[in-house]
Amino acid sequence: MRIEQSTVAVGHSTVTGAPASAEYATAVAELRRAVSRLVGELRKNEEQYEDGAELVEAGERIEAELDRDEPRWNSIQRWLGFIAPGVHATAAVAADVEAIQRGVTTLLAAIF
Repeated sequence: MRIEQSTVAVGHSTVTGAPASAEYATAVAELRRAVSRLVGELRKNEEQYEDGAELVEAGERIEAELDRDEPRWNSIQRWLGFIAPGVHATAAVAADVEAIQRGVTTLLAAIF
């Protein structure tokens, strides 16, 4: 799985002020797709990771948060922070987690 040349949330954009609701919805939808791909990759390679089952569960918790009307962004950041060190040995997956983290951070900066 690679997230290349893709805007994860608003990761490659500079936003001033609060994003319009359409921009926000688009950013959240992009995050959902990226996290869904990440969870699929974690499931596929669960046995490679020392805490594979827990990593999959963390990814599923992120998916559930993103499905909420108002995702709890701090919760998403904590779960991503749990996943990142668990996949550090797999460069492609680690890069994807980092891209999602940047997207969440950028989206939060645009909101607040």
